[in-house]
Amino acid sequence: MSDKLDAAIEVLQEDLEKQLAAVVDTKRMINGLLRRMGREPLYADEAESIQSAAIRADQFYGKPLATAAREFLELKKQHEARTADEILTALKRGGFDFASTGWKEKDYLRMLSISLAKNTSMFHRLPNGTFGLLSWYDQAMIRKAEKAGAEAKKGTQAAEEAAAEETEIT
Repeated sequence: MSDKLDAAIEVLQEDLEKQLAAVVDTKRMINGLLRRMGREPLYADEAESIQSAAIRADQFYGKPLATAAREFLELKKQHEARTADEILTALKRGGFDFASTGWKEKDYLRMLSISLAKNTSMFHRLPNGTFGLLSWYDQAMIRKAEKAGAEAKKGTQAAEEAAAEETEIT
């Protein structure tokens, strides 16, 4: 019986998330129209508060970085890539212990970005700089993008070498 209730609660939570997202969208539209009219917005940006409601204060405490980041990305169940800044904010809110990483506080964002980008077996960095889970994306498309990036890098290196040779000749 408990399993059935857990499933029902999960379905209701998903419905609630969709409803709250619709409310946020409506408030943003109202605020946008008010700004166009030269008026002050009526509503605060609630997207942050809705996300925080879905994250428990201890949700990521004691977990490895990759596990915590993966769990945050999986929260939405809509396969929505996030910026490193959004992931960092969520992990902090969820009690992730960044002190255990040995990183300096001012470097958290940079180090998180590097860690996610290097963990190519779990995460995928999109061209727009956001991160998603590798399992969300078509592998053939990812290989094609990586190949194009590698070729572009080779072209840049060749151009730099040619420029260096030209400088040496003159």
